[in-house]
Amino acid sequence: MNHFLALKLADAPRDRLAQVAQRLQAWELPATWVDPENYHLTVAFLGELAADEAHLLPSAIDLVACGLRRPDLRFSGIGAAGGRSEPRTVFAALTDIDARCADIHLDLCAGLDLTRDPAFAPHVTICHPRRAGAWQTPAPGRTWSDLFLANGLADWGTCETTDLVFYRRREGPGSRYEVLADWPLVAV
Repeated sequence: MNHFLALKLADAPRDRLAQVAQRLQAWELPATWVDPENYHLTVAFLGELAADEAHLLPSAIDLVACGLRRPDLRFSGIGAAGGRSEPRTVFAALTDIDARCADIHLDLCAGLDLTRDPAFAPHVTICHPRRAGAWQTPAPGRTWSDLFLANGLADWGTCETTDLVFYRRREGPGSRYEVLADWPLVAV
């Protein structure tokens, strides 16, 4: 099972993003939509960890996490990653006004001896598109490209975060992510 560190969204921006995602679902494009309870902003991907590593990791994170300040974030439309003809991931883009998310990413990578991701950009995944069957032709003006044109630069307000969370991804029904540890972010 994969492990990662992420910033938890406060209730208000999570709920606002859920409303946006609901409007986007009305486009009826084939996708698996992320449950709003699972929205998060990944700041460090850890991959698969042995049980003893996962057990010891929170104490290593304590030193870095204790002074992390909340980033000043704003939802800034949607973006996509992966895929040649259709995206593999669609996300809510975030403007990181003070580049604090990038600093958090770098601090965690340095503190945990992880390789820095040069393409790191703060975002919240909202869906994973599926390939449409040959019989599923999108209505004119209702393709992924049209969705991005209509929402690419939308401003959906601020995105407050509350905690740094150490997650383990679970397979199967129910909650997709298990919280292994969390640390409150320092208010600015």
